[in-house]
Amino acid sequence: MNFLASKKFDFLWIIGPAFYSSFFVLLLNFFNLAPQSITPLYWLIFVVFIDVSHVWSTLFRTYLHKERRAEFQKELWVAPILCYGTGVILYALGDLIFWRCLAYLAVFHFIRQQYGIYRIYHFKNKDDSTFWFINALAIYSSTIIPLILWHLSGPSSINWFIEGDFFYYEWPELIPFFKISSLVILLLYFLKEKLLCHNKLHSTKNYFLIGSLLSWWLGIVWLKNDWAFTLTNVIAHGVPYFALIYLNDLKQRDKIIWWRTLPTLTVFIFLFAMGFMEEWLWDLFIWKEHLDIFPFSSSFQEVESLTILTLIVPLLTLPQATHYVLDGFIWKRTRNI
Repeated sequence: MNFLASKKFDFLWIIGPAFYSSFFVLLLNFFNLAPQSITPLYWLIFVVFIDVSHVWSTLFRTYLHKERRAEFQKELWVAPILCYGTGVILYALGDLIFWRCLAYLAVFHFIRQQYGIYRIYHFKNKDDSTFWFINALAIYSSTIIPLILWHLSGPSSINWFIEGDFFYYEWPELIPFFKISSLVILLLYFLKEKLLCHNKLHSTKNYFLIGSLLSWWLGIVWLKNDWAFTLTNVIAHGVPYFALIYLNDLKQRDKIIWWRTLPTLTVFIFLFAMGFMEEWLWDLFIWKEHLDIFPFSSSFQEVESLTILTLIVPLLTLPQATHYVLDGFIWKRTRNI
């Protein structure tokens, strides 16, 4: 097996997160210890310090990176302006329209990351691309089919951002078809790996594929639990992203301005602080849901003016929207490890 860094690093930080987050969820469910909802502590650790903070790590691959700042000069200016302008227009049309568009943009980003990392491992292992369409079908179906089942099952207790941000159409008759399709695709894929690819079942790309399947199906389809979905989804997405930023940029930071002499731990503390500050601003002005975590949140009134909300909500979502858009440019295979 070929690894991006080492066997220990890859299985701990890139391949492993989907497995150990899923195992943790299953373990708590088995012993009836799983919380009924996301507790403040879980929310702080998984949403703030992993999900929100990993968005800010894009800085070290873009705005704070000397070479890429020159390479993507146009994109780095256009992306936030375009995201903010589009956000204001969408929010003016309706807050649900805004959140729905952002949710589907986030879904696309999450799906593409699974495909992208799988593709990195494929080329790292120097695998034959003759049957690439089967590979693409397998990795995409591992994420898309659970989402289709989510949509066909009607409104549930899990949401991406806010309640009702997805379109739902209850069509239970189609659910068995997609489940069987997923199974057929997997059988086809692993038969191909066994018979046509020189028995490459024990490959890093295959372990990553299995982890993607496990983390996406567990919370969305099998448990249908918001806590399980959030934990597996966030860890399996955010931790590998941190790892890739570390390997590609922080480990060799001579091109990163201001940060080249600071310890890596200091950089991650900065990212956690940025995530905390972003969510603090949300709680100060918008949500008012975590008064026990964020100081002074109760001292500020919730913004109710539609005009102000139309300006401030797209501004607060700008880091993640920009993160979603820029990711389409900054993770080309030729720039990866």
